[in-house]
Amino acid sequence: MRLKSNILKSYMAIAIAFSGFQSFAQTKSKPNVIVIYTDDQGAIDLGSYGANDIYSPNIDKLAKEGTRFTQAYVAAPVCAPSRAALLTGRYPQNAELTGNTSAEPGSDGLPAEQYTLAELFKDNGYATGHVGKWHLGMSQTSSPNAQGFDYSFGHLRGCIDNYSHFFYWEGPNIHDLYENGKEVFYDGQYFPDLASDKAINYVENHKNEPFFMYYAINMPHYPYQPTQKWREYYKNMAKPRADYAAFISTIDERIGFLMDKLDELGIRENTIVIYQSDNGYSTETRAFGGGGNAGPYRGAKSSLFEGGIRLPTIISWKNNLPENVVNDQFLMNIDWMPTLAKLCKLDKINTKIDGIDLSKMIENPKKTTERTSGFWKYGKQWVVRKGNWKLIGFPKDTSNKGELNLEEDALFLSNLDEDVSEMVNLASKYPEKVKELTQEFLAWEHGHEKDIPKKIETVSNLAKGGKISATTTVNQKYSDLNLLIDGKLGYTDYASGQWIGQEGKSMEFVIDLNKIKPIKTISVNSLNNSGNWIFPVQAVEIRLSDDGKTYGGLKTIKRDTKQPKTENATERLTLNIGEDSRFIKIKVEGIGNCPKGHPGAGFPGWFFVDEIIIE
Repeated sequence: MRLKSNILKSYMAIAIAFSGFQSFAQTKSKPNVIVIYTDDQGAIDLGSYGANDIYSPNIDKLAKEGTRFTQAYVAAPVCAPSRAALLTGRYPQNAELTGNTSAEPGSDGLPAEQYTLAELFKDNGYATGHVGKWHLGMSQTSSPNAQGFDYSFGHLRGCIDNYSHFFYWEGPNIHDLYENGKEVFYDGQYFPDLASDKAINYVENHKNEPFFMYYAINMPHYPYQPTQKWREYYKNMAKPRADYAAFISTIDERIGFLMDKLDELGIRENTIVIYQSDNGYSTETRAFGGGGNAGPYRGAKSSLFEGGIRLPTIISWKNNLPENVVNDQFLMNIDWMPTLAKLCKLDKINTKIDGIDLSKMIENPKKTTERTSGFWKYGKQWVVRKGNWKLIGFPKDTSNKGELNLEEDALFLSNLDEDVSEMVNLASKYPEKVKELTQEFLAWEHGHEKDIPKKIETVSNLAKGGKISATTTVNQKYSDLNLLIDGKLGYTDYASGQWIGQEGKSMEFVIDLNKIKPIKTISVNSLNNSGNWIFPVQAVEIRLSDDGKTYGGLKTIKRDTKQPKTENATERLTLNIGEDSRFIKIKVEGIGNCPKGHPGAGFPGWFFVDEIIIE
């Protein structure tokens, strides 16, 4: 009996061992996936990416345990469309989300019919969780739970105060913290810690089943609110870099907490971890003009120069993918969906995507990437990249690293293999390459002839060669008043360098024609782009003078409010004058505050003028 018992125990041990091996093999066939997406992080702002003034040991360790990419891109230079591209594997234009979403309650974002990474993993038996920032819509149909996430915790708008959890940048102040669609309150508790705890809890609660977690960290996006521990660490560094760097270390510390939990649970080797930033660092006013660093790259957030879209990106699957690799091959965030589907052996993606499966290149870094070209389109800016050549239409440099000439740089060509700085436009040197890439852009489904820069339109203007001065305060960003009388109309893009803008208030100018001239009409050309809080000029007032001291009667024209608005287009208000004069005092009035129903209702709206045309 004892012999039989021992034999039975041996068989049981073997069976248990085999069962355990089988269970392990099944688990290995479905690895967990964590995608960590940071917010407004500069291109080199990690120790592993060359920042010698930032302490980031946990993320640097992640890079050593996997692959660090040096040519990884996102499909848009701002938050929402970048996230839409990541989650759908599609260009933002095909994901139907090309700009940041509204903060207005109930407003739509990512359409419900878009198929997301969360839905892909859920359809393949995974638990799916979202922790952190969403910024893909305020409506129920575009909420995380409606887009494939079984669990969600975080804020729905673009940013929040990390202690009150209020959004206060657009419209009335509003609390913005939700768990599975229900508003929750953690007054005074530090949001990065709340999110970290929720992410760790999610991992622990799903350790026995395959899971996909989208950990959308809301840092280093403004407001800069790092912990006191890290503020003290960087106390000798100048601001805003100090607060920004402290925020990066705050991120790093919390990623360390998460990685420690994976190790503690024994699932680190069965978890694919991806780390990437959503777009370049911010140079917005609320970010104190910067804090981040793009290193050799030109551009920042909102720019399609490299600094806005070429970002820190890491993949690590310990003991399953190559480790301590620096990969300089081309990759885009839209590629993660098919790449992860392959690595995780998921069923076929039953929707059309723009991403490319790059798993073979990741598994074997010596293999040439399947991605050889890419397209971007954001506002008036667009890019086509083919091989090492990159062509930008209507470039915008939010890093202010150099001047852009409106006419000569409307098409900007670079060879990234020879110079990643994009400080020298090669368009005039290689016109055939410009032509080739322009045709590539036009062949793309979202490239149109109207997107191609045309020759600057010139107009006859009696004021050209005259003098212009402002009698009211001028916005310092738009202070070259000579642009208003240079006889050139700007491209329909307020950031193109030809426009003079004002926020909320009116502007008044005095134009000196140098001598008395017969004046038939005076026109003001303005821009309408309500998505950027820009509205057409509402009224123009004019007084004339022969000596610049005594001005005659008031002449006024108001905008026809019934006039249909065409987004991202120009409008012109024209007054009939029929008098001779030398000096013209002209007052231009904007909308004041954004109108009711607009996401910025009650806040100052902008107007932009590119020419005061005197005929």
